[in-house]
Amino acid sequence: MKENLKELYKEFLFIKNMGWIKSKRNGTGGIGYTFETLIGKPEENFPIPDFNGIEIKTCRRNTGRNVHLFTAAPDGDFLFPNERILKYLGYPDKKIPKTKVFNMNFNSKEYKTIGWYKEGKIFVNKKQKKIDFIAREIYGKKYPIDTSWSFKMLEDKLNLKLTYLARIIADVKTIDNIEYFNYSQIKFYKLKSFDTFISLVEKGYIKISFNIGVYRDKEKKGKIHDRGVGFSINEKFLNMLYDEIYIDLGQEVANK
Repeated sequence: MKENLKELYKEFLFIKNMGWIKSKRNGTGGIGYTFETLIGKPEENFPIPDFNGIEIKTCRRNTGRNVHLFTAAPDGDFLFPNERILKYLGYPDKKIPKTKVFNMNFNSKEYKTIGWYKEGKIFVNKKQKKIDFIAREIYGKKYPIDTSWSFKMLEDKLNLKLTYLARIIADVKTIDNIEYFNYSQIKFYKLKSFDTFISLVEKGYIKISFNIGVYRDKEKKGKIHDRGVGFSINEKFLNMLYDEIYIDLGQEVANK
């Protein structure tokens, strides 16, 4: 892995020396897509790391954003949990009110209000080795949403995709409504352990976000658009989940 980290570091230095680079895609995803295109990574959704065992996460400087770790569909005992979530907790879409959506994030430290009289939170069930999403009326009635993620599935995802992480920071400027990126800093990390991950979920540092929306284009307008359930951590807490790795190319850089 040491050689793979060095190889990505060299790729980064080459791109850094290119200076300002025009975005290859419009929208917020342009920053990651542009970098991955420059290192020759094809666009795909496979649950494997981006570069020789290393997952790449790009961000804009001074944004204070959350780091999206992975997306994981619930794997509990009941099928189609999102249908029950929409039934009991969904709220009308702003543009298509007849269709329910559910776009909210939750942690395990406190209940979060859903609408006027509902609330939900995450519960780490160590006895059954799973993470539950639970919801209730503020007055106490629970909803049968039956949504959970097994420890085993989550551990497999972490070990497969996120054992090694590269966090790349870029400066951004806009010219004639087109963004340009200057990839200026890279940091490497290694996952501490799955137990650490579970502990951070339990302490509320790692959040779970539901992204159940609705299509608004003509062809699929009104149909549910399930973008998955994401696990994320704020970048200022990243060192709680990962140990930073320091790469020194030394004479290799001097001879390049």
